[in-house]
Amino acid sequence: MYGYTDYDDYDITEDADPNIAELDALLAWAETENDKQEKGLPSEWDQGTWASRVSYLSCGSACCIAGKAVARQGGVFKFTEGVSYAYMAVMPTSPEPQPIEDTARRILGITQSQADALFNSNNDIDDVRTCIAQIKDGVIWPETKNTDD
Repeated sequence: MYGYTDYDDYDITEDADPNIAELDALLAWAETENDKQEKGLPSEWDQGTWASRVSYLSCGSACCIAGKAVARQGGVFKFTEGVSYAYMAVMPTSPEPQPIEDTARRILGITQSQADALFNSNNDIDDVRTCIAQIKDGVIWPETKNTDD
């Protein structure tokens, strides 16, 4: 998933302190939403977008793993008028909109390279499982079948 990235924060030597409980909760959410997709039911999980407006869900939005991490912490997606997707969110702790990617990375306590792998827009549920397992095992550069995307 490509979007805003603060390359000043891109430090491959940075230490990760993964929020295991939150990673597990996000994986459980993605698995539940993936099951809905496989049954042809509406799903909140759309790995291809940080957050998007959808009319088929009562909550009105679908999002990727990063978007859900932000929403679980009270973040509100900032949609631009006339645009159906968002890449910024306002958190309860700050009135200023923040990039969903960067906010989710901080919430999850993961490095930029781990975020790049976990938030990849081409990830399917198996990729998400693999990436989260690698992050929990301390892998700094997780690999999925989409690593080079």
